[in-house]
Amino acid sequence: MNIPFHKPILPNSLDEIYSDSIKAGWLTTGSQVKKFELVLSKFLNYKYVVALNSCTAGLHLGLAANRFKKGDKFLAPTLTFVSTIECGEYQGMQPVLIDSKKNGFTLDLNYLEDEIKKKSDVKAIIPMHYGGEVVDMDYIKVLAEKYGLFVIEDAAHSLEKSINKGINNYNNHAIVFSFYANKNITSGGEGGAFATNNNKLANMVKKLSLHGITKDGWNRFKSFGKWEYDITELGYKYNMTDISASFALWQWRHLKDWQIARRKIVDMYIDGLKDIEGIILPEVPKDHAMHLFVIRLKTELWNISRNDFINKMNQKGIGLAVHYKPIHQLSYYKKIYNFKMKDFPRANHLYNSIVSLPIYPTLKNKEIEYVIESIKDIFYENSI
Repeated sequence: MNIPFHKPILPNSLDEIYSDSIKAGWLTTGSQVKKFELVLSKFLNYKYVVALNSCTAGLHLGLAANRFKKGDKFLAPTLTFVSTIECGEYQGMQPVLIDSKKNGFTLDLNYLEDEIKKKSDVKAIIPMHYGGEVVDMDYIKVLAEKYGLFVIEDAAHSLEKSINKGINNYNNHAIVFSFYANKNITSGGEGGAFATNNNKLANMVKKLSLHGITKDGWNRFKSFGKWEYDITELGYKYNMTDISASFALWQWRHLKDWQIARRKIVDMYIDGLKDIEGIILPEVPKDHAMHLFVIRLKTELWNISRNDFINKMNQKGIGLAVHYKPIHQLSYYKKIYNFKMKDFPRANHLYNSIVSLPIYPTLKNKEIEYVIESIKDIFYENSI
């Protein structure tokens, strides 16, 4: 059996995706992007949404729009994908990495205030909602207001309803999402969105996303509009195209059904794996986005390493992944900041034990059962 870690869901025909405007020849940012932004705004309970070509772009633009500069610092988890950190590096900012919490995968909130007090030049917090597990944003909001910090949430894993409970009263902060190829919905492989209730911030992000221009192509050229424009900011090229937005809008129509399918997969995994002594199952409450299903190996009960386990599963035709190698272990960041392994014991332990199992809506029952039985077989063959 061959079970990839991820399998994208595509329409039977691209005619199901492409709008009349695309078929008429408008391919870049235009009416479909605006439509997608409105759909997201309503769903997320945020007043302003800017569709972009990646979640990384949204993180970067949120910091750039706030005029953060070289030497400013930001707090972020070490157990995250590198984009959570490199977005600050683009501004010359320096990351202050936070270890993982005791029971879970997100950053340990107990360290945040101590780090803020130790480093007076902390300007922002970038919490990351791991796999669909949501950080306690109410606490972070209190800290942000107390110390005058900007908060931009990395919600690349958490588009669904778990993210929009009470968040819409964070008027001066922002949140970003990913529509990358393996996310719960994709905008054709690459894509992201920036959301906020701050009109000034949203307008600046919009402008910076397209060269700092005063008028985008859709407004310049639709119906023979006026061509003249100006550049008022040093901007970037981060805009989403109408082709990407059309793909996302098609996927959006299936989101509810796909989340139901993900829940069934989660329930099957939990029921099938609950009696295996050598693994720890994740907590997946009802409001979890279920982007990832991450098990932890109790390494003391195995006579093989996590990597050996992955290799044995691969040999059985099952694709797995690891989310993520902590930032403090990556060569570039070790070299630049001289991070110490001893400062992040929980993230280190997680990294050596975590494995992400396949979870996508088209996964068949027999495939899920095969994954479960394979894990059981490998544990019984390699347990201490």
